[in-house]
Amino acid sequence: MNRRTAFLTTLAVTTALTLTACGNDDTDAPAKGSDKATGVEAPTSSAPVSDDRPEIELPGDISYTFDWPKTGDKEKDAVLADSEQSIKAVDQAIVKQNALDNAYLYYYEGEAAAQTEQFIQAYVDAKARVTGKYRY
Repeated sequence: MNRRTAFLTTLAVTTALTLTACGNDDTDAPAKGSDKATGVEAPTSSAPVSDDRPEIELPGDISYTFDWPKTGDKEKDAVLADSEQSIKAVDQAIVKQNALDNAYLYYYEGEAAAQTEQFIQAYVDAKARVTGKYRY
């Protein structure tokens, strides 16, 4: 796993775990549908999940497969969807060569935003971009 994928996966999982810790108190109940992975490639242009979420627009040469399972819990699945969008938002900032792109700043704040800004800035400084297929 390269540094980019490891960094984004760590950010997404940490965000998801942190946010799901605030969810359901019934820890003994099995997750609904937890044995099924989505495994569906996400489109390269994503409509906002709700009105206040930023729209993520990426070039067609970038695609994603998110293999984490749906939980069946509306709030937890929303956190997972936000994790997917946060990964795409970072890639959008890299594609735009803008380390202060508003889309990723919607999903990250504080230390996470500062570290993500440094990560994106490294791409901007190198005039590099992302392309290809990514599996999480």
